[in-house]
Amino acid sequence: MTGSRRRTAMLLALTGLIAAGAWTARARADQDELRTLLPAEDGAKGWVKDGGPQEYVGEDLFIYIDGGAEIYREYGFRRVVLQDYKNAAGRSVSLEIFEMETPAAAFGIFTFKRSGKGKSVPLGSGGELEDYYLNFWKGRFLVTLTGFDDTSETVEGLLAVAAAVDAKIADRADPPDLVASLPERGLVPGSVKYLKGLLGLNNVCPFNTARGLAFTEAVKGDYEDDATLLVLDYGSAEARSSAWSGLRGFLESSDGFKPAATGEGTALSFRDAKNRTLVFVQAGPRLLIGISPEPSAALAIVGQARIKGRR
Repeated sequence: MTGSRRRTAMLLALTGLIAAGAWTARARADQDELRTLLPAEDGAKGWVKDGGPQEYVGEDLFIYIDGGAEIYREYGFRRVVLQDYKNAAGRSVSLEIFEMETPAAAFGIFTFKRSGKGKSVPLGSGGELEDYYLNFWKGRFLVTLTGFDDTSETVEGLLAVAAAVDAKIADRADPPDLVASLPERGLVPGSVKYLKGLLGLNNVCPFNTARGLAFTEAVKGDYEDDATLLVLDYGSAEARSSAWSGLRGFLESSDGFKPAATGEGTALSFRDAKNRTLVFVQAGPRLLIGISPEPSAALAIVGQARIKGRR
């Protein structure tokens, strides 16, 4: 190897080492930043750390959540830090802080994890407490706390640790704009689900292997008249039209769906295996789906959707 080539090789190697060092420094800074959100010994009065924190990054989430990590990845998972807390009476609280890629991802996984049957709590940008299980989201973070009994002492601990974490998160965000397409009248509190892929969609409405469902984002809401509204956004009218062509072909050839009359010229309707009516309406970049045992309710909820530039 000539001197010139040797110098070039050494320079490339040095550049690689510098880049690797910078990446390691960034990774360590990200790790340290997430751990700074853990309440200190005096952060939640009466509750102290029980052991040290654990952290899982990227694909390592599958080690921590066996069989349940895929949905986090679908929304956009970065890392999670775990820390247990205890009080003098021996009560325990487990804290998980999930860092997602975007605030929309954090909101989405929050809507996926909450049952909608708990009590709303004023934490972050929205929270729910059910028995001894608490979730709230704020910015790009989802915070989950779990107690091991439903005593008032444990519930107070959940709220105290959660409030301490809330105070440490500076990020703030509103729910994704698509959520505003759901009409507010009759919307069941806690029923909203924000979706980023087929795992989430099939959890609320099992289309299974249907074609034409590669949407950009979607939102679902349940209503007091036993109707459900799904809004699937494809990013453009062209993408929606192509997707709808594939989905319609699947529905028309599937044994699980049967064509049904709607009485509305712009809508297409099917009955599913549960004898529910599904009404489909195209609206710009979005596909609206109304679902109800009553055809009139399915058609009505689609008509109430708040869609800008609807056509």
